[in-house]
Amino acid sequence: MKNIDEYVRVTNVLYPLSGLKSIPTEILQKAATRGTRVHEICDALMADIGVLDLEDEVAGYIRSFEQWLPRKFLEKPDRFFCDTYKITGECDGMYVDGEDLVLFDIKTPVKPSNTWMLQLSAYAYLARLSGYPVTVIEVVRLNKDGKPPEVIRYKEDFDLFLSCLNVYRYFYDGKDQENYLDYL
Repeated sequence: MKNIDEYVRVTNVLYPLSGLKSIPTEILQKAATRGTRVHEICDALMADIGVLDLEDEVAGYIRSFEQWLPRKFLEKPDRFFCDTYKITGECDGMYVDGEDLVLFDIKTPVKPSNTWMLQLSAYAYLARLSGYPVTVIEVVRLNKDGKPPEVIRYKEDFDLFLSCLNVYRYFYDGKDQENYLDYL
Protein backbone atom coordinates (compact mmCIF):
# COMPACT_ATOMS: atom_id res chain seq x y z
CA MET A 1 0.00 0.00 0.00
CA LYS A 2 1.35 3.39 -1.04
CA ASN A 3 1.65 6.22 1.46
CA ILE A 4 -0.31 9.04 -0.16
CA ASP A 5 1.61 11.61 1.90
CA GLU A 6 4.73 10.83 -0.13
CA TYR A 7 3.01 11.95 -3.35
CA VAL A 8 1.50 15.20 -4.57
CA ARG A 9 -2.08 15.09 -5.84
CA VAL A 10 -2.57 16.18 -9.44
CA THR A 11 -5.33 18.54 -8.29
CA ASN A 12 -3.00 20.19 -5.75
CA VAL A 13 -0.51 20.88 -8.54
CA LEU A 14 -3.21 22.60 -10.58
CA TYR A 15 -5.00 24.41 -7.76
CA PRO A 16 -2.86 27.60 -7.94
CA LEU A 17 -3.75 27.86 -11.64
CA SER A 18 -7.46 27.19 -11.21
CA GLY A 19 -8.57 30.63 -10.04
CA LEU A 20 -10.26 29.07 -7.00
CA LYS A 21 -8.25 31.15 -4.53
CA SER A 22 -10.33 34.19 -5.49
CA ILE A 23 -13.62 32.47 -4.58
CA PRO A 24 -14.83 32.88 -0.98
CA THR A 25 -14.21 29.82 1.20
CA GLU A 26 -17.86 29.29 2.10
CA ILE A 27 -18.83 29.14 -1.59
CA LEU A 28 -16.02 26.67 -2.31
CA GLN A 29 -17.07 24.47 0.62
CA LYS A 30 -20.68 24.44 -0.54
CA ALA A 31 -19.59 23.52 -4.07
CA ALA A 32 -17.28 20.80 -2.73
CA THR A 33 -20.08 19.31 -0.62
CA ARG A 34 -22.47 19.36 -3.58
CA GLY A 35 -19.79 17.89 -5.87
CA THR A 36 -19.06 15.09 -3.43
CA ARG A 37 -22.75 14.18 -3.23
CA VAL A 38 -23.12 14.29 -7.04
CA HIS A 39 -20.09 12.02 -7.43
CA GLU A 40 -21.38 9.53 -4.86
CA ILE A 41 -24.69 9.27 -6.70
CA CYS A 42 -23.02 9.01 -10.11
CA ASP A 43 -20.79 6.23 -8.77
CA ALA A 44 -23.89 4.36 -7.55
CA LEU A 45 -25.58 4.77 -10.94
CA MET A 46 -22.49 3.58 -12.83
CA ALA A 47 -22.32 0.54 -10.54
CA ASP A 48 -26.02 -0.08 -11.33
CA ILE A 49 -26.92 0.29 -7.65
CA GLY A 50 -29.46 3.06 -8.23
CA VAL A 51 -30.59 5.90 -6.01
CA LEU A 52 -33.74 6.32 -3.94
CA ASP A 53 -34.10 10.01 -3.07
CA LEU A 54 -32.39 13.05 -4.51
CA GLU A 55 -31.99 16.36 -2.76
CA ASP A 56 -33.16 19.34 -4.81
CA GLU A 57 -29.64 20.76 -4.95
CA VAL A 58 -28.25 17.74 -6.86
CA ALA A 59 -31.33 16.46 -8.72
CA GLY A 60 -30.65 18.46 -11.89
CA TYR A 61 -27.04 17.30 -12.05
CA ILE A 62 -28.16 13.68 -11.72
CA ARG A 63 -30.82 14.04 -14.44
CA SER A 64 -28.06 15.49 -16.61
CA PHE A 65 -25.75 12.56 -15.81
CA GLU A 66 -28.48 10.00 -16.54
CA GLN A 67 -28.68 11.33 -20.12
CA TRP A 68 -25.00 10.46 -20.58
CA LEU A 69 -25.08 7.29 -18.51
CA PRO A 70 -25.50 4.39 -20.95
CA ARG A 71 -21.87 3.32 -21.32
CA LYS A 72 -19.83 0.13 -20.99
CA PHE A 73 -17.95 1.09 -17.83
CA LEU A 74 -14.87 -0.60 -16.47
CA GLU A 75 -14.76 -1.17 -12.75
CA LYS A 76 -13.61 2.08 -11.18
CA PRO A 77 -9.84 1.88 -10.73
CA ASP A 78 -8.07 2.59 -7.48
CA ARG A 79 -6.06 5.76 -7.02
CA PHE A 80 -3.08 5.89 -9.39
CA PHE A 81 0.52 6.54 -8.30
CA CYS A 82 3.71 7.40 -10.17
CA ASP A 83 6.97 6.76 -8.35
CA THR A 84 9.02 8.66 -10.95
CA TYR A 85 7.27 12.02 -10.50
CA LYS A 86 5.78 11.25 -7.07
CA ILE A 87 2.28 12.23 -8.22
CA THR A 88 -1.09 10.63 -7.56
CA GLY A 89 -4.56 11.00 -8.98
CA GLU A 90 -7.95 9.38 -9.14
CA CYS A 91 -10.22 9.57 -12.18
CA ASP A 92 -13.98 9.24 -11.99
CA GLY A 93 -14.01 6.30 -14.36
CA MET A 94 -13.33 4.70 -17.71
CA TYR A 95 -15.52 3.21 -20.40
CA VAL A 96 -15.12 1.46 -23.73
CA ASP A 97 -16.25 3.37 -26.82
CA GLY A 98 -15.68 1.20 -29.89
CA GLU A 99 -11.91 0.73 -30.04
CA ASP A 100 -11.21 3.50 -27.54
CA LEU A 101 -10.73 3.35 -23.79
CA VAL A 102 -12.08 6.66 -22.53
CA LEU A 103 -10.93 8.10 -19.19
CA PHE A 104 -13.44 10.64 -17.88
CA ASP A 105 -13.96 13.06 -15.05
CA ILE A 106 -17.32 14.44 -13.94
CA LYS A 107 -17.52 18.18 -13.32
CA THR A 108 -20.29 20.44 -11.98
CA PRO A 109 -19.01 24.04 -12.42
CA VAL A 110 -20.91 26.49 -14.58
CA LYS A 111 -17.81 27.28 -16.66
CA PRO A 112 -15.05 24.98 -17.93
CA SER A 113 -11.55 25.35 -16.50
CA ASN A 114 -8.27 25.48 -18.40
CA THR A 115 -6.85 23.07 -15.81
CA TRP A 116 -9.19 20.20 -16.76
CA MET A 117 -7.13 19.16 -19.79
CA LEU A 118 -3.98 19.14 -17.65
CA GLN A 119 -5.69 17.11 -14.91
CA LEU A 120 -6.95 14.51 -17.38
CA SER A 121 -3.59 14.39 -19.19
CA ALA A 122 -1.94 13.48 -15.88
CA TYR A 123 -4.66 10.93 -15.08
CA ALA A 124 -4.24 9.30 -18.50
CA TYR A 125 -0.47 9.06 -17.95
CA LEU A 126 -1.05 7.52 -14.51
CA ALA A 127 -3.68 5.13 -15.86
CA ARG A 128 -1.31 3.87 -18.55
CA LEU A 129 1.33 3.25 -15.89
CA SER A 130 -1.26 1.04 -14.18
CA GLY A 131 -1.94 -0.92 -17.35
CA TYR A 132 -4.98 0.87 -18.76
CA PRO A 133 -4.48 1.68 -22.47
CA VAL A 134 -6.33 5.02 -22.39
CA THR A 135 -6.80 6.59 -25.82
CA VAL A 136 -9.33 9.37 -25.12
CA ILE A 137 -9.78 11.82 -22.23
CA GLU A 138 -12.98 13.69 -21.57
CA VAL A 139 -14.84 15.79 -19.05
CA VAL A 140 -18.56 15.27 -18.53
CA ARG A 141 -19.76 18.69 -17.35
CA LEU A 142 -23.16 18.15 -15.77
CA ASN A 143 -25.94 20.70 -16.05
CA LYS A 144 -27.55 21.89 -12.82
CA ASP A 145 -30.95 22.22 -14.55
CA GLY A 146 -30.99 18.63 -15.80
CA LYS A 147 -30.20 19.42 -19.43
CA PRO A 148 -27.84 17.13 -21.35
CA PRO A 149 -24.26 17.37 -20.11
CA GLU A 150 -21.50 18.95 -22.12
CA VAL A 151 -18.92 16.34 -23.08
CA ILE A 152 -15.52 17.91 -23.67
CA ARG A 153 -12.81 15.76 -25.26
CA TYR A 154 -9.26 17.01 -24.93
CA LYS A 155 -5.98 16.45 -26.70
CA GLU A 156 -3.51 15.29 -24.05
CA ASP A 157 -0.51 17.37 -23.07
CA PHE A 158 1.35 15.63 -20.26
CA ASP A 159 4.48 17.70 -20.96
CA LEU A 160 2.54 20.86 -20.12
CA PHE A 161 1.33 19.21 -16.90
CA LEU A 162 4.97 18.41 -16.04
CA SER A 163 5.83 22.10 -16.52
CA CYS A 164 3.08 22.94 -14.02
CA LEU A 165 4.44 20.30 -11.66
CA ASN A 166 7.89 21.89 -11.81
CA VAL A 167 6.47 25.34 -11.09
CA TYR A 168 4.34 23.92 -8.26
CA ARG A 169 7.37 22.26 -6.68
CA TYR A 170 9.38 25.47 -6.95
CA PHE A 171 6.72 27.63 -5.28
CA TYR A 172 4.61 25.32 -3.13
CA ASP A 173 6.10 21.90 -2.46
CA GLY A 174 6.61 21.35 1.25
CA LYS A 175 4.52 24.37 2.15
CA ASP A 176 0.98 24.35 3.50
CA GLN A 177 -1.52 24.76 0.70
CA GLU A 178 -5.28 24.59 1.02
CA ASN A 179 -6.54 21.31 -0.42
CA TYR A 180 -9.89 21.44 -2.14
CA LEU A 181 -11.66 18.41 -3.50
CA ASP A 182 -11.11 17.17 -7.04
CA TYR A 183 -14.68 17.99 -7.90
CA LEU A 184 -14.35 21.72 -8.24
